[in-house]
Amino acid sequence: MRVWLLGFLVAGLMAGDACADAPLLPIRGTDLSLVGYLENHGVRFKEAGQASDAIGIFKDHGFNYVRLRLLVQPDGTSGQVNSLAYTVGLARRVKASGLHLLLDFHYSDGWADPGHQVTPREWQGLDHQQMVAKVFEYTRATLAQFREAGCLPDLVEVGNEITNGMLWPDGRNASDAGWDRFADLLKAGIRGVHAADPAGAIKIMIHIDRGSHLSVSKWFFDHLMARHVPFDYIGLSYYPFWNGPLPGLQKNLAFLAATYHKDIILAETDGNWRGGDPKRTYFPATPAGQKAFLEQLVRTVAAVPDGHGKGIFYWGGEWITNGSWQAPGWLTAWGDRALFDDSGNALPALDALGQRAP
Repeated sequence: MRVWLLGFLVAGLMAGDACADAPLLPIRGTDLSLVGYLENHGVRFKEAGQASDAIGIFKDHGFNYVRLRLLVQPDGTSGQVNSLAYTVGLARRVKASGLHLLLDFHYSDGWADPGHQVTPREWQGLDHQQMVAKVFEYTRATLAQFREAGCLPDLVEVGNEITNGMLWPDGRNASDAGWDRFADLLKAGIRGVHAADPAGAIKIMIHIDRGSHLSVSKWFFDHLMARHVPFDYIGLSYYPFWNGPLPGLQKNLAFLAATYHKDIILAETDGNWRGGDPKRTYFPATPAGQKAFLEQLVRTVAAVPDGHGKGIFYWGGEWITNGSWQAPGWLTAWGDRALFDDSGNALPALDALGQRAP
């Protein structure tokens, strides 16, 4: 433990690299799903003290992708604001800025993750075949609205962190029969994407949460491959606090690339610029330490064998929690990992992930 911790702390004190020793990642992204909500509550995003458009700030720092989540019928509480109308509005801004779009279907009215895959209220009570039909039609019809608004995504996640399946209980993958049902639902979503995009421009990501857990990743993708689910990218969440230090991620990335020959994206990650448990952040919880962590993460992804490491998306970078407004409790817990300080000023970590030269 002391060896890798010392190495990472040394890396965390390195200055001015801006990932100069790493190839430019094709996908340099951030999730901005809450940016409209924050702006509506008076939050202002700044560059060197001057208010500016949040999406433009990320673009200026070298980002080329924005990720937006989509909920079915959110109730507006605890950050669950990502309705179709809200998300299309943000997507139009993303496309107008010249950036690419990743759309993250949650297939739920609220947060979807490994511990929560709640079937939307209006879909509950459907049998399996009806659920398959619903997933196809919802996906197709939703993307048709993005197309009509001129903001069709470039990349789609069919489900969010679906390590344990989706649309529970029908699509919970706790048995062979459950895996079969889950695969049916995934294929229905993928068919819905293709039906809305006959040109085949949209790429598909399958996203699980266990960035540094090789055995879980193998279990999941072995089952998926056995059922011939077609997709383009393996997506992983990697949060040091939950997933451990970078060597575990590096080992898993190398395994996935060599085993499945798929391109890989870190669909979610974050790092502390203050606070946190130093035994679980692995880098100093300072603006410089946050930047150093992301520089090392970029190098890790860029070094995946055979060029299969394609990109990174930061999660919660816009979650400013102090300064211009009184943030609710559900938001304040994430402020230590934002990419902006309490006054809304961009932190140095934006250059690290956007790979903008100093």
